[in-house]
Amino acid sequence: MPNIYLTDELVSGASCPAKKDQEIYWDYPIGEGGAVRNGSVAGLGLRVTALGNKTFVHAYVFNQKRHRKALGSTILLNVASARLAVIDREQRLRAGENPDLDENDPRRIHLMTVREAIDRYWESHVSGLSEGYKHSFVMLMAKWLRRTPAMVTKRGKNARNYTDLGTVFMDRPLSSIKPLDIERYQKQFASPYVYNTALRHVLALFNWAIRMQLVDMRNPAHPLKKRKVIRQRRDYSMEQIRQITSHIFYPVFDAIPEIDDLSGIAKRNEALVKAHIVTANDQMAELCNYMGILFLTMARPSDLASAEFGHFELDKLIWNKHNTKGIKLSRSLYEYAYRTVPIHSKVASMVRAQRDRWPESKLVFPSHTDPSQPRDNFRKGLARFKTLPGVPDYFQLYDLKRIAISLMLTGQGVSREAVSHYVDHKGNLETTMIYDLGLVDPLRPVTQRLGELAGL
Repeated sequence: MPNIYLTDELVSGASCPAKKDQEIYWDYPIGEGGAVRNGSVAGLGLRVTALGNKTFVHAYVFNQKRHRKALGSTILLNVASARLAVIDREQRLRAGENPDLDENDPRRIHLMTVREAIDRYWESHVSGLSEGYKHSFVMLMAKWLRRTPAMVTKRGKNARNYTDLGTVFMDRPLSSIKPLDIERYQKQFASPYVYNTALRHVLALFNWAIRMQLVDMRNPAHPLKKRKVIRQRRDYSMEQIRQITSHIFYPVFDAIPEIDDLSGIAKRNEALVKAHIVTANDQMAELCNYMGILFLTMARPSDLASAEFGHFELDKLIWNKHNTKGIKLSRSLYEYAYRTVPIHSKVASMVRAQRDRWPESKLVFPSHTDPSQPRDNFRKGLARFKTLPGVPDYFQLYDLKRIAISLMLTGQGVSREAVSHYVDHKGNLETTMIYDLGLVDPLRPVTQRLGELAGL
């Protein structure tokens, strides 16, 4: 770290050496060329990062501990104003005062704790994000922010409970967290997916704190690498696909017994059986509508879960999708309320069937307990669907999108660009191309034609 007399000209031309993350130039009486200069202030430094960011910093000792505080960017401060700021801070130090006392909360000390940083990060950034992201952040970073459920159930009782970051480090100063501390926290995650999710949250937290100049440090999560996630293949044959689509669009429900001629205990038992069959058939009918719309629109389950009846123009066969994951609806200066895609007439009939089922609900697939909330799963109905002939045990709702895209991309004359745009992919074709891996039978003409050309 060089010692040199800081000037505005030196600040504008300062750069970070190659192969280093940052360089700090400390203010010193000796200037360029060896000339002795007046007015330098001990403790003032200029931090220059590898990305070209420049910030004035103040290094000092308080309560027998060394600290470094970011004063502000060189865009907001020049060398003279930075020197005056350091002189003022040194006077407060000599008077025994903390120069970084938070005026909004006098109880908050300069060394911000991990929990305080998480609370600030939640209020200023995370609280405005999606419900899924907030749930993931709370479970892995700050369980004290978890909301009390309106209804206490046993759901999730057997799920793996992790110790969140705020509980692990709690009252430790944020600036004292080292890469070894983050590594110790990450060791509890056996799943590569959960490991990478937690590491992404930790990286974002410290990046935010550094960007907001709450701490002057390097991100302790940078040295840690993400784990490779290897997913199991879920392949489908053409016969399995025919069976699945047949069960979706032409469902066969269990026969409901007649109980008028029975009496006593037998009638009661048959009534219970009938009630169970009626409920099961109703669940299966709604599940078939759900899967049919997913298949014919190639939508994500999350897109359909938040869809409302008002989003569909059934006479025009149009769906105004208000929630998309891939193609963003917003730009830097304006925002689109939705994007419009065409739908099949069968989709319109399924939406009408849902309207008849839930006449008072805004959502196409509402929760049975609270119609104002979207239905979160079809666990029981899907378990019954997997027992039908030809449906493999590994079948998942998201596979309907994958199967539909694969069928369209294997010689059906539909361009990859059109499919990619319709299903909200993020503009590249790499995501679309992976759907070819799911089906083997439609690709057999490729090998057969190659053999014919070779004369085999």
